[in-house]
Amino acid sequence: MNRPVKSLLLLLLILNTVTLSSPLAAQTKYSKTIYNAFISGDFSIWLSIINTIEHSNEALTNDQELELVSYYYGYVSHLIRNNEYDKALAILPKGDKHIANILKDSPLNPTAHSYKASFLGFRISISKFKAFTLGAESTENIDVALKTDPNNIQALVDKGNSLFHLPGIFGGDKVEAMRLYLKAMKLMEQTGKTEENWFYLNLLTIIGKSYMKLDKLPEAKLSFEKALRKEPDYMIVKTVLYPNLLKIMH
Repeated sequence: MNRPVKSLLLLLLILNTVTLSSPLAAQTKYSKTIYNAFISGDFSIWLSIINTIEHSNEALTNDQELELVSYYYGYVSHLIRNNEYDKALAILPKGDKHIANILKDSPLNPTAHSYKASFLGFRISISKFKAFTLGAESTENIDVALKTDPNNIQALVDKGNSLFHLPGIFGGDKVEAMRLYLKAMKLMEQTGKTEENWFYLNLLTIIGKSYMKLDKLPEAKLSFEKALRKEPDYMIVKTVLYPNLLKIMH
């Protein structure tokens, strides 16, 4: 199968399983509020932080722009899951602008390349025919990110998602996907990037749900329990995923 066709199939498949994926771990003045919004599932709070940053009169550094892009990413993911496509499409150009600014100053920034891939992918998830024009570019940006930094957490998870959801006949590899997820998790734990980090909780959730799909229920249970030990008030796991898993196991 030629690369463009394979890229299109990959993007079409993985974008049906949009997840929140941001590697930001440095604490900023917005981190605590975003974290609380994530664990409670209250995206009105998430949007309020975006609005606050957008209306600030301060010039943003590249790190601040990357932080804002991560919030766009999370909010667009939420909108797409809820079929609010017009709202998502209105936000994407804002993210594009900041990603372009970052890559202008730092052309090989791996996280910016991962976000660029994701923002292209969002457009495909909303309008599948755009895979023919955007799919290969999205895949190439993930590849650039991992080539530049093989330990980039955003790119590891994005690549893991693609491998997990792509059929084996088209290059999917669930074993390799789990290896990438677990590598990202261990990197975060080894570098102390787990405290009040919504991405870390989200990654544990991805791992747990993936184990469920592989019918590895004890491993899924351990992942969900790890998330709840880190954050007992993580509502999606506490009230939905973990109780449902226990019912299946019993």
